[in-house]
Amino acid sequence: MDHAGRFFAELSAVNDAAGRPTLDYLVRRCWERGIAVSDSTVNDWLKGESVPSRRSQRACMEIVKILEAMALQRTAGFVQRPDAWWQGLLGKAREQRAEKRGGRPPRAKETRRGPMMLPADVPDFTGRGDAVRELTSWLEPGGEGTVSVVSGMGGAGKTALAVHAAHRVKHRFPGGALFADLRGYSPETPWEAGATAEHLLRALGKTEAPATPEEAVGLWRTALSRLEAPILVVLDNAATAGQISPLIPEPPHRLLVTSRNTLSALPGPRIELAPFDAEGATSLLDRALRRTNPEDDRVAARPDDARRLADLCGHLPLALHIVAALLRDDPDTSLAAQADELTEAHDRLDRLRYDDIDEQGRPLAVRAAFELSYRRLDAAQARAFRLLGAMPGADTDLETASAVIDRADTGRLLADLTRLHLLRRNPGKRWDMHDLIRLYAAELARDHDDENGAALDRLLEHYQRVLGLATCWLGPHASPRSERFPDRSRALRWLDDESRNLAASVAAAHADARWEQTCAMAAELVAYWEFRRHVREWIGAGKLALAAAEHLGPEKVHAASGMLGNAYRVAHRYDEAMPQLRRSLELAPDRPAMGRARHNLGLVHFCLGDYAEAEACHRIDMEICWESGDLYGSGEALTALGDALRMQGKHEAAADTLNRAVLMFSRLNHPEGEIRARTNLALTLLGWNPALYGSCGIWHLCHALRLARKLDHHHAEATIFLNLAALYLGTCPACHGRAALKCATHAATRYERHDDQHGLARAWRNLGQAQRAVGDPAAGRRTLERARAAFKALGAFEPAAEIARQLTRPDEGQEHIPGCLGGKAGARLSWLDELPDSVLRGDFSVLDGFVFLDFRYAVWQPAADQEGDRRSR
Repeated sequence: MDHAGRFFAELSAVNDAAGRPTLDYLVRRCWERGIAVSDSTVNDWLKGESVPSRRSQRACMEIVKILEAMALQRTAGFVQRPDAWWQGLLGKAREQRAEKRGGRPPRAKETRRGPMMLPADVPDFTGRGDAVRELTSWLEPGGEGTVSVVSGMGGAGKTALAVHAAHRVKHRFPGGALFADLRGYSPETPWEAGATAEHLLRALGKTEAPATPEEAVGLWRTALSRLEAPILVVLDNAATAGQISPLIPEPPHRLLVTSRNTLSALPGPRIELAPFDAEGATSLLDRALRRTNPEDDRVAARPDDARRLADLCGHLPLALHIVAALLRDDPDTSLAAQADELTEAHDRLDRLRYDDIDEQGRPLAVRAAFELSYRRLDAAQARAFRLLGAMPGADTDLETASAVIDRADTGRLLADLTRLHLLRRNPGKRWDMHDLIRLYAAELARDHDDENGAALDRLLEHYQRVLGLATCWLGPHASPRSERFPDRSRALRWLDDESRNLAASVAAAHADARWEQTCAMAAELVAYWEFRRHVREWIGAGKLALAAAEHLGPEKVHAASGMLGNAYRVAHRYDEAMPQLRRSLELAPDRPAMGRARHNLGLVHFCLGDYAEAEACHRIDMEICWESGDLYGSGEALTALGDALRMQGKHEAAADTLNRAVLMFSRLNHPEGEIRARTNLALTLLGWNPALYGSCGIWHLCHALRLARKLDHHHAEATIFLNLAALYLGTCPACHGRAALKCATHAATRYERHDDQHGLARAWRNLGQAQRAVGDPAAGRRTLERARAAFKALGAFEPAAEIARQLTRPDEGQEHIPGCLGGKAGARLSWLDELPDSVLRGDFSVLDGFVFLDFRYAVWQPAADQEGDRRSR
């Protein structure tokens, strides 16, 4: 790059960093400092059309200072150049230009030989850097391909991008730059190729009127072949490839097309223009507000409000420009107030309008923009669009959409709507709508509500049928497997994909007074929500199920109260859980239901620290389970009873009880129950005598980890790693500190992924203790402080106080525990520290090789002898 090019590039970069203030603003600031300069002169500098002369150097340097001051305020990391640097670069640019002219006086600018029909460049164009670079690289005269396409939903900014890119490259096309709006998505009749050819011919100065559209196209091709210089043609707002194909030029000319249709029949590269990301949306909003007042800092001053407002606009450029226009009209309106006006979904599209038109003469109204796309649909496409908009949830797959639309050609309809950018296709063969398009489709569905009830019937029936097939993989009983879900992983994948839609369908059933379906779907989903720890959805559906159950009688209320109470328990909201579970117990219709209600109450008593009451509840539950022959329930009762005994210091009784639970679940082939029983047994051994029994506890937890990984049970993995860290620290922090550190880190990562703040606080506590154990007290203190703050924020003041006490004893947790083997048996016990890693790798040879004869002693069993030993246990 020569010196002049470098100067223009640097000036353009600082102008971009400053937010590209208006020429009026820059000129006014210069005049305020007593420096006279015209806006045309400044425009030439910024566009790289002239190098500032010596006489205008002072004005140029003042412009640079103004831009740099604004850039420092707006752009993080911007580095200001010294005045001497700019002056040196400007001097070299002038010298270079003078040498190229051979000392002659400056030549007058050459008159462009071809017509210039491009609309004005968008003054506050922002973002889209990658798209602009791609387009400008394609719009290079020469080469074979001549057509480029920009497609996207209405309001995405396709025209603005195309016009901006065309302005960037117009100097490459001395033959001219032509523009035509094909009115493909317009209230007016779309232009066919012949009408467009006539328009373009007139722009080239051809005055004779063609007799037919075919003649017009032929004359257009002839005119192109006779042009001496390359020409750029921008055809905006096309609806079909048929409007474009007859007009495609030969090289070296270039054609740029915009459309809401993908126009896949056209050759050449294309850009699918999506709405902005969050950063691009707020940046556009900022620049649009500064268009008339460069000092409007509402976005910079309130970035959180700006992001919320941009989110409500769906990051759609049209919506953002409308909101910016409303805010420019009322400088006293805050971004928060504007966002509040858009919060209600039912009238958001009413508010996203402005009584004016844009640069292309189109109304500034989001609904009007979408209506132009809707009018292009045939009857089947329009019906599908409305029904999809009325569907509860976030997205859909082909199977669910087929149930709702109830047509054999649903796949084709989805493809049609995707091609027209009314749907978006996502990975995994799923489709969704932009938020604002969904609001528009839902409006249309309400206006055509004759089919909505039947569509909801089909949706709920479909979900109930498939949900039952998927959740059978999560229950304790060996249910028959279906062709739909031949293995657990496929069932979980479907549940994960449909999770939000299923919760929304429960809400839709309740809103339509479908009480039975509300209760049935919510109850079916509990196993999945508990498995994935989706507590918010569980609580929300539990409330709806309870409200629906009030219409159905006491037995349904019993079930719904238990469901909601358990959700509150898992969410650590024990004061809300207790009355729901007591009501469930009062309404229990039979002894087995009473036992389940007692079990749930016992779990809450345990969480509240009332371990004797928890023990009493679980003994009653166990007795009822034995009466009814419920082996799975008996195993759960034993697991919870053992935990209650552990917390009362009855370690031997607890260990015996939990051993029975482990064996029972193992024989029943119920891995989730076995995970819980082994985990509670490990904690019992930790509380009993960690130095003596800790290795057995670690062994049990690693067995549980193996099962959890097989089940894809992420939350169980987090809990197991949390307890492994505690077991390693309890066995001996000096011997096993590094293993504890690794396990606590695994736990924290997994709890954070689940947004489980209670689990995360406990993981940080163990992590801080492990950091101290490995000789990093500073890191340990920081992590423990973090854990203490987290516990306090959760209202868990007892663990917070315990951590505060630990912080006053900085040397605690680094010494050998009495009774441990110390460094003497390091080699013999190295397998213990490596056991979790071997399970993560899928290597179970060590885990299966050791068998504990009692809680203290492990022996190595050759593989051939292991099966006999398992039977004897």
